[in-house]
Amino acid sequence: MTKILIADDEEDVRLMLKQKLSNAGYEVISVNSGADAVVAATSDQFDLLIVDMLMPEMDGIKTIKVLRKVTPDLPIIGLTGYVGYGYMSQAQALGVITLPKPVAISELLRLVKQKLDASKHQETEGEQK
Repeated sequence: MTKILIADDEEDVRLMLKQKLSNAGYEVISVNSGADAVVAATSDQFDLLIVDMLMPEMDGIKTIKVLRKVTPDLPIIGLTGYVGYGYMSQAQALGVITLPKPVAISELLRLVKQKLDASKHQETEGEQK
């Protein structure tokens, strides 16, 4: 089963995302900080990370930078309620697509599928070489 990690400091957002993604057939683990996301991603295998851009202590950008060093091929989707703060452009520079909060679930599910399909395609190409 495809395993997704969610990192968001807002409990209601984590619970809603976990429910929607679980209902779509994904195994979902959620954590409430960037530091916990790094620990989870380095101790377990995930197929995708969904990360909030604005969290206390370790924000989404720092989380992404740390995880790019440890798990460079992990597909990541960012979420932010603060569109004007430059998080979207910073994330884009790191190869991460960021969606605004409140997130449209249909758009998130489409993007999750797109990222997972692209990742599986890259894995298949790597195995053939």
